[in-house]
Amino acid sequence: MINFKRILFILGLSFLFFLPFKVDAASISIAGTTSTGTVGGNITVRVTINEPTGLGSWEYSLDYDSSKLQLLSGSTHVVGYVDGQGETSRSYTYSFRVKGTGSTTISVVNTAIASWDEVVSSPTDSTTINLVSREEVETSYSDDNNLSSLEVEGYSLSPEFNSGTTSYSVNVDSDVTSVKVNATASDSKAKVSGAGEVEVSEGANTINVVVEAENGATKTYKIVVNVKEKDPINVKVNKENLSVVRDKESLNDLIKDYFVETTVNIDEEEVPAYTIEALNLTLLALRDDDGKIKFYIYDDGNFTLYQELGSDTLTVHLLDNGKYPDNYKKYTVKIDGEEYTVYKINKDSDYYLVYGENVETGKKGLYLYDSVDNTIQRYYNEEVNSLNDRLRINSFIIIGLISLIVIILIIFLITLHTKNNSKRKKKKEIKKRLKQEKEDFLKD
Repeated sequence: MINFKRILFILGLSFLFFLPFKVDAASISIAGTTSTGTVGGNITVRVTINEPTGLGSWEYSLDYDSSKLQLLSGSTHVVGYVDGQGETSRSYTYSFRVKGTGSTTISVVNTAIASWDEVVSSPTDSTTINLVSREEVETSYSDDNNLSSLEVEGYSLSPEFNSGTTSYSVNVDSDVTSVKVNATASDSKAKVSGAGEVEVSEGANTINVVVEAENGATKTYKIVVNVKEKDPINVKVNKENLSVVRDKESLNDLIKDYFVETTVNIDEEEVPAYTIEALNLTLLALRDDDGKIKFYIYDDGNFTLYQELGSDTLTVHLLDNGKYPDNYKKYTVKIDGEEYTVYKINKDSDYYLVYGENVETGKKGLYLYDSVDNTIQRYYNEEVNSLNDRLRINSFIIIGLISLIVIILIIFLITLHTKNNSKRKKKKEIKKRLKQEKEDFLKD
């Protein structure tokens, strides 16, 4: 059945809006969920109608700057009523896409709110939101992606934690199956992932704790948790106790493209090993007490540390028996935390001369390593010596020319000096003769 009384009431609402009276009991408010919007993002605004004595019906329009905002949801002209007495509040939600920058105002206008008793009021309200570009927002974001603390509960990190150090290791007993990692970001606006309870198994377990700054920049702190083997195979190399790495997963990050997988027998047990075919070498991975893994050359029960230097295009296995130019001296340097014996022309040089063999061709010789660019290339000794010879010849020529010029200059100065002396001598003789002639004349 059509409620004619209600329909007439709503239709009459539009005329009530022009009446000169106003009652302050009813109110309308508008508020944004944020005071700032970003171009390309969304903002939400809520309009709320209140009538403490009970709502009857209402009408309003929403006004906004369409050059800066695009309405995504909600009606700009609202007419409503209640079905029964007792409701005192009604809300409407609007969603906008931000199109432009600057300050913008969203208002509720042309309002008419009637109570259940048909008392009409026309309150208004507005809200102002600051609209900025994404670039403006991002420049204000923090780039702090550091940790202020990092720990593995119950264990000591090696090295000791420092916000600037990103690689750590922890050694745990063979019966440990999980560890708890605690990490706190330096900036409260940064996000930390990778911390918490982490399962571990025998061998090396890598845990990455990632810190994402407010501006999106990330930093990764790596913790290698070394779970000791239950029955390790121990060997002694240069008086150091090492254990054979039997877990191939622990070696995933260390295997090179030119390593060919094989096995060798140690203490009657078959363990993973690798060969470099061009060099006819067999490598075995050994772990020290700190959990650090290095490859050693294995030859009939003997172990020798395997060291290489390389770049994307060339890798060289270092050898000890090289012959170096006389003007190069022996130095010990650190590259990526490892100690190497190299030869340099002086202690401040960034270029290291090493003797080794190409892992792909087996060709032996001297190689020049650039410690700044981390690149390596063959050292062409003959060309360098030829260049030095040419430089020496050029030096001799230059020295000879300079000497000749100096000699010519000295001869010129001596000649000039001699001429000047001769002129002065002649002047003295003329003066003396004139004086004598004058004296003789006076006597006569």
